[in-house]
Formats: sequence, structure tokens, C-alpha cells
Amino acid sequence: MPKNIPSLKPKQLIKLLEQGGCKFYREGKGDHRLYTRVVEDKTRVVPIDMGAGEMSPAYVLRIFRQFGFSDEEVQSLLKQ
Repeated sequence: MPKNIPSLKPKQLIKLLEQGGCKFYREGKGDHRLYTRVVEDKTRVVPIDMGAGEMSPAYVLRIFRQFGFSDEEVQSLLKQ
């Protein structure tokens, strides 16, 4: 499990996700935006809550996991 995952604002998280290959898909309901990432020929679609003030480290890690990022990929993105 990656260490030292920070709390992030939604825009900061999206910037990291886009660097990792995620793309904006469409607007969701309310304050949500849907992003996609293709992993092993499967498209994963994950909603991001844009109305959140700061996302907890556990929530940030859960988003990375839903997109299929490995521990090494998460650490690499967080170092940038």
C-alpha cells in the first residue's frame, strides 16, 4: 500500500489522474464528473465529487484503486 498519500482537492486529484492516463468522460449528477481509464482492454468509469472541499487520503487511494492504478503508479504520480 502506498505511503504518505495526502489529502487532495478535487482539481489536484484530477490533474494527477490525467497525468496517469484518465480522461474526462462527461458531467454526472450534481457536482460529479465522470472520468475513464482503459486498463487491460476494459474501460473503467469513476465519478469524482467536484463539490468536496478536501478528499481524505483513504478516499484518494480508493479512487486510484477504482481506476486500476498499481502501488508503483500511485507513488510515481504523487511524486510529480
